[in-house]
Amino acid sequence: MADAFWRAVYRLGYVVLRLWWFIRRPSHQGAVVAVWCQGRLLVVRQSYRPGLHLPGGSVGKGEPAVVAACRELKEELGLRTQPQALVHVRDTVMWLEYRHDHISCFELRLNEMPTPLPDNREIVEARFLSPEAVRALPLSPILSAYLAARGVP
Repeated sequence: MADAFWRAVYRLGYVVLRLWWFIRRPSHQGAVVAVWCQGRLLVVRQSYRPGLHLPGGSVGKGEPAVVAACRELKEELGLRTQPQALVHVRDTVMWLEYRHDHISCFELRLNEMPTPLPDNREIVEARFLSPEAVRALPLSPILSAYLAARGVP
């Protein structure tokens, strides 16, 4: 019951934020992580946005993007990693949802398949998929840009 309440809060908050972003057109800095294991990519489904996404979120004021990426992995999926395990692969700058987004994208390559534990509030699904399976589903613009830039079929 508590999870359903929080999912509703996220959906309502997202609508309000999009309206605010439409009015203000703010700049935003975020960080995402492409987690690869055994040729599969970890993708998440958020409770308030359509499509598949890479795990990640906002970078706090004065927080290095790599630290934010590690924090988001832990908060959203219970996956712990150290900043030195992440490799910065690219920055993406785009207008997204009425914001000027600057997204730092990192990769994490794992040898053993972890068990992501979505919080069931913000993140309602997390799974490893083959690149072909990912491409066959609706994707967020950031995930789509990452795959295109990395030459993932």
